[in-house]
Amino acid sequence: MALFWITLGWLAGIVAGQRTPQPVWAWLAFSAAALVSAVLFRRLATFRWTFIGLLVLGLGAARSAAAQPPTGPLALATYNGRSGQVVLEGTVIDTPDVRESYVGLRLEVDRLQLGDDQPAMPVRGRVLVYAPRLDPWAYGDRLQVVGGLETPPVFETYSYRDYLAGQGIHSLMREAALTRLAARQAPPLLQALFDYRSHALRVVYRLFPDPEASLLAGILLGIETGIPAEVRAAFDRTGTSHIIAISGFNLTLVGAMFISVFGRWLGPRRGVLAAGTAIAVYTLLVGADPPVVRAAIMAGVGLLARRVGRQTDAFASLGAAAWLMTALRPAALWDVGFQLSFAATLGLILYAAPLQRSLLRHLEPRLGAQAAQRLGGPLAEFGLFTLAAQVTTLPLMLYYFQRLSPASLLANPVILPAQPALMGVGGLAVLLGTVWPPLGQPLAWAAWPFAAFTIRVVEWFSGWPMAWIPLGQTRLPLVAALYAILFGVTALAGLPSERRARWRLPAIRAPAWAAWTGAGVAAVLVWAQALALPDGRLHLTVLDVGGGEAVLLESPSGRFVLINGGVSAVALGEGLGRRLPPLSRRIDWLVLATTTDEQIGAVPEVIERFSVAGLLRGGPPGGLAYRRVMRQLTATGGRIVAALPGQRLSLGDGAWLEVLAVGEHGAILQVTYGAFRALIPSGADPAMFTDPTSPLHAGPVTALVLADGGEAAFNPAEWLAEVEPQVSIASLAAGDRRGRPSPETLQALSGRALLRTDRNGWIELATDGETLWVEVERDGEY
Repeated sequence: MALFWITLGWLAGIVAGQRTPQPVWAWLAFSAAALVSAVLFRRLATFRWTFIGLLVLGLGAARSAAAQPPTGPLALATYNGRSGQVVLEGTVIDTPDVRESYVGLRLEVDRLQLGDDQPAMPVRGRVLVYAPRLDPWAYGDRLQVVGGLETPPVFETYSYRDYLAGQGIHSLMREAALTRLAARQAPPLLQALFDYRSHALRVVYRLFPDPEASLLAGILLGIETGIPAEVRAAFDRTGTSHIIAISGFNLTLVGAMFISVFGRWLGPRRGVLAAGTAIAVYTLLVGADPPVVRAAIMAGVGLLARRVGRQTDAFASLGAAAWLMTALRPAALWDVGFQLSFAATLGLILYAAPLQRSLLRHLEPRLGAQAAQRLGGPLAEFGLFTLAAQVTTLPLMLYYFQRLSPASLLANPVILPAQPALMGVGGLAVLLGTVWPPLGQPLAWAAWPFAAFTIRVVEWFSGWPMAWIPLGQTRLPLVAALYAILFGVTALAGLPSERRARWRLPAIRAPAWAAWTGAGVAAVLVWAQALALPDGRLHLTVLDVGGGEAVLLESPSGRFVLINGGVSAVALGEGLGRRLPPLSRRIDWLVLATTTDEQIGAVPEVIERFSVAGLLRGGPPGGLAYRRVMRQLTATGGRIVAALPGQRLSLGDGAWLEVLAVGEHGAILQVTYGAFRALIPSGADPAMFTDPTSPLHAGPVTALVLADGGEAAFNPAEWLAEVEPQVSIASLAAGDRRGRPSPETLQALSGRALLRTDRNGWIELATDGETLWVEVERDGEY
């Protein structure tokens, strides 16, 4: 327990060193004076411990002062805000952070050149570079970067500067020209780990549909950037986002597996060493974020105690983890993840065991001791322990996220029982899949129901009235007051000072549980597959992909055709994952009606995640995305066909996809099924809309996907009056800067149904050839 209090003094010193800048020698002199005073007053316990606290505070402040970003000509941050461009050389030191429109690359910079006429000079520092999303950047790449350096901004409610400083980054380059100088330049062990991480990420998306794949990527690999925004928002609103993050449970699972396996082969003590090595490797593999490092250190302390045959103290383990992390990197104290992880673990130590004992006291008189133990264990694991962690994290949640999530009290107990199976079976599926994907596929099918259950339950709770309550800005004094009240009440209740955190896996004590779980998984898979069977209707869905156009066709016989893909790989992956059968990773045809990056920028990621049987190319050779698609399909042996006027693809049961014409910009497509006719003129030239001999002038249509989002030049009023669409669809990003659909298009379609992805989300048309059904993700003005 003493180590825990000493650590609190150390952390207070780091805060003091940050808020009261002094040279390192001044804080060391302060500590020396405190040490002398502690020796002089060693017979008076109160004074002795007071001066020891001041000694530790001074050491923490000295470490904080020593860790301040360097200044001078050798420091990269010195050149922030300099007019003109600089030339940097450095190495990518983390997995590329793939976003909607860019990739974030964290570079360790060692050379800088201020101008063409200036010699390159050595520098030290890290920079976050916004790179083009479509280039295949990788960990260990050595890059030359040309652009302007700036200091990360501080927003009204969030300090991006402090967030990056916690990672040792003090410079930002938003627009840059990048050149790859060499690949695989990281230390060999780290390079191998991150190469495996990238390979495992591809395997995850190959084995699982989205959004379940993105959830598994976050839970198993610590890569959360692929999670769709709406899914992420649902987890945040329901207070269940801790499910996604790598936590102590993940590391406990890894350690338990290695102790179980290697303990039998090598003996208990060597098995502990193997488990410790596995935890260290896994920590590096998932990125070594502060919460992961904290959990790894605590797990390592526990394993060390087991190795030497001594019990561990939970407070001492937490204190050791916090001290070691901040000693190595004082800025970790300002990381939100570190603070939440520390607070949650403290809550478990303080309140988990008392809550469990209280529950058993209430159950035993009613159920008997044995039944109370059987029922109380799971109730405590999945309900009360979560409540214990939420109590101590609540003030921080109010401060940082400015919302209260009442739904978390119900959502967490519902989804937590599924997490051990999700992590265990899903992790094994990915592990085997990295060796050979077919090995992991059966286990991926078994893990998918647990991932789907987690997401659907969270989304359901997120839709509840008052599931989350937005609050105003919470001030630090209020946070301090809440913690003072919480710990004051705890002290007055006479809670003992030491508690042991229980990091153990839920035990399955009877084979019947395994049988029932297997039967449940099989039932879910059967029903999911049954619900995905063809319904005899043609489905045309315009996906909301954040810009560009993506149309998914599902034929009456169950074939799938994707037309274009838009710019957002996250949105496209989620849209396909929710609509394709859960056990299927196949797209029968990929049609590139146009080949611009704006229309097909997300397609390369789709080809990595799905099996594409054939590609129909309707446009001329395009940009970077087009070249990547061609390379990928050529490497996998996919069929590539150039679109020709009059060409038809049979979708089965009388449904057809036809190429009406091929122009300079791409192909004009038509979908027919009985009396239903949909026109997709995304590849048309403007002149085709006014040329009466063009195939576009073929009479009325049932549905029209407006070309170029409804721009007037591609949708002239006279032509719209001729085709008389019953339903028109504009594929637009939220806040479209070009103001589409244009006023002329809106006027021409006045009185007719106009649906927009920026307001309605995804839009699905279903028809049996006679009747048309229209469904949208959300209602909007149209």
